[in-house]
Amino acid sequence: MEDKATTWEIALLRLGMPFTRYLLFFSLPATLIGLVAGIAVWYSVSDVITGIGSVGLVLLFPLLSFSATLAYPIAQVSAEAIQIEQDMHMFMTRMGILSLGESAEKGMFDVLKEMGDYGALAHEIQAIETLVTKWHTNLPEAARIVGRQSPSAIWSDFLDRMAFSVEVGQPIGEFFKSENETFEQAFTTIYDARLEQLDTLRETFVSLTTTGLLLLVVAGLHLILFQIGEDTNNIFLIIIRVRWVLMAGILFAVLQIGAWYLFTLVIPHEELFAKHGFNTDQAIDMRRSWIFAGVLGTVEFVILIIIFIVIGTDWLIGNWNYIGLLVIAALSSPLLAPAMLTVQEETRVRRRDDAFPEFIRAFGGTAQARAQEPSAMVKALSGIDFGALDASIANLEKRLSMRIDSDYSWNWFAADNNSMLVSRFTRVFIEGSSSTGEAGLVGDLVSQSTTNLLGLRQRRQISATVMRSVSYGLLIAMIIALNITTSIIAGLGETIAQVAQGLVDSTGEVGTAAGGVDVALPVLSQTGGVDQNIAIFQFMGSILIVVSIVVLGLITARIRGGGTTLVLGQMIQMMWVAGIANFFSAWILTQSVGLFQTGAA
Repeated sequence: MEDKATTWEIALLRLGMPFTRYLLFFSLPATLIGLVAGIAVWYSVSDVITGIGSVGLVLLFPLLSFSATLAYPIAQVSAEAIQIEQDMHMFMTRMGILSLGESAEKGMFDVLKEMGDYGALAHEIQAIETLVTKWHTNLPEAARIVGRQSPSAIWSDFLDRMAFSVEVGQPIGEFFKSENETFEQAFTTIYDARLEQLDTLRETFVSLTTTGLLLLVVAGLHLILFQIGEDTNNIFLIIIRVRWVLMAGILFAVLQIGAWYLFTLVIPHEELFAKHGFNTDQAIDMRRSWIFAGVLGTVEFVILIIIFIVIGTDWLIGNWNYIGLLVIAALSSPLLAPAMLTVQEETRVRRRDDAFPEFIRAFGGTAQARAQEPSAMVKALSGIDFGALDASIANLEKRLSMRIDSDYSWNWFAADNNSMLVSRFTRVFIEGSSSTGEAGLVGDLVSQSTTNLLGLRQRRQISATVMRSVSYGLLIAMIIALNITTSIIAGLGETIAQVAQGLVDSTGEVGTAAGGVDVALPVLSQTGGVDQNIAIFQFMGSILIVVSIVVLGLITARIRGGGTTLVLGQMIQMMWVAGIANFFSAWILTQSVGLFQTGAA
């Protein structure tokens, strides 16, 4: 038997093109862009970095760009492996249930084809289908071929065991029964390992953010003390003057985005809400909330434009350090309408998920004990309190009693609950009970699987809560650090002119102390551009805070699970927290600096 392909070999196979073509169309352009960036950076700092250092600086960027293009396919393979392992939980549950009946005797390939809607795992199954149907490869060999090229070692080992069981003549039902019993423990171990990696990533993220913030603060002080020049509208001259702050800001943003990408590689995406085409009350309310947000956002934008026209942009720029983030928060606030609605729905969905295992076990037992029509079985459960599921159960009973198609009624049941977990496992229950005739056993298996999954989800929510707390702490710390830097810079800007006047020798030359001793602060010789430098630093700080909020929102939402609207809600909340924290910290620091200067005078 051939050995399993290496990660790099698998990455090359999944490029979808020859490696030389990938180098030509992706690596080469990225390297050239990196080279241009390296030359631009060297040109901006050529007065400081010379000789061999300049050569290294120019070559650094293309090397990083080229390395990134090589690392990207490997990273995508790792992400796909994580998603496959995530989908395997549902796969094993479904196959374990179907194996109880005659479905297991149809052959492994026929059973696998029923899994065509399970993300990354579907591609693996489709590959087996292609080998069997189009290339006439027997099932065991097809499974081994796909397993050797699979990014997931767990899935690969499973396919090897499956191939061996088919070859030795073991009934497929027995194979899946044994695999289903052992996979829950293996999946729990995998899940815990991912959460441990999450803890490590969180610490790494804090370290990277702190490092980037320190560089930004140092660059801000350097901007005021060493970068001289008069106020100007020439963009090129401004870029040259603020180049160190600009590079520090870009590095900070790259570190933030890179950290988010690492989180996406470790934490698989978890769908919370169901995907359906039914016109439910929640779907109608969501469409209305987006329309309301659009109208309100337009009105708010027009009002703010009018206000700024009346009071003038100079006032906005002069007070940006106080109100800049609040303005951004206000402009994004209309999106809170769909976001808050989604948050409320998330709470309801999670409650429905918690109640689902008890309901499906009770329904399976009732269906096993009573050979009645579905509406009567559902009605028999009407006296039991299933919490958040009661309303959807009542609607299900009404549809079934009206002789509406059973599959259609159950699909509506899933849509009413708006839960991906309820939707998927309800389908598994219906398929399993109809194919096996063992509704009670199927209900117990589905209930057990969902209970285990909900337990793992609770662990994930704890990690999400910790990450959210860390996010707010980092955000506030970043704002305070930037405001302290800004306050120091502002204080320096107000006193530099006075200091410069005091450092005049007998000849009247600015920037020299008495006796002709030169003072190594270029800004003392030219103070005209200090205010502009301060304004630029404040504006860049606001941009980087927004970048951090976006990244922190994406990371928290990734861990928490959910959709885009939840991410928006998280970001807007953080934006308001940032705006309020920024306003009060800037005001307090300004007053403190003023008192200090007054006392010193």
